[in-house]
Amino acid sequence: MKQIFHDNRAVATSVGFILTFSITVITFLLVMNASYDMMEQAEHTVMREEFEIHGNNIALQMTEMETIINTNKEAGGSIGEIRYEILLPLKVANDYYSVEFSNSSKEMTFESHGRAVTRVKIPFELQTIGLMDTTISSASGEHYMTYNSTADKLEILSN
Repeated sequence: MKQIFHDNRAVATSVGFILTFSITVITFLLVMNASYDMMEQAEHTVMREEFEIHGNNIALQMTEMETIINTNKEAGGSIGEIRYEILLPLKVANDYYSVEFSNSSKEMTFESHGRAVTRVKIPFELQTIGLMDTTISSASGEHYMTYNSTADKLEILSN
């Protein structure tokens, strides 16, 4: 029995197994953490790209409305109401978002949950009419753009 307690031949094998197992677990955890970071970065990239697409569509609608208004004014007509529906998805990358329209900076800012990493600023150009500053949320339902002939400005509204 005394020989079993003083036999050190298996110690190297046990220590080697424990070290190998520990290194494997640590490596696995590092790889998993890196993959989660990469997936989060991909989500933010997709979100920013979708924001750019929707922002460019809204900027195009603004330009179309301004063209219609200017053409009508030059022809001596009056404008009763012009209304465009703004088609925005409820969620982008499974998150709600907001859009801020600023007449002074001539930009619309898309942002999800106040995170700077998802913020996208899309410029727009309105030369003869203005835009009322406003912020809309994707969760607030349908959105539309209308022309206020009294103030000579576009308004972005939600239902």
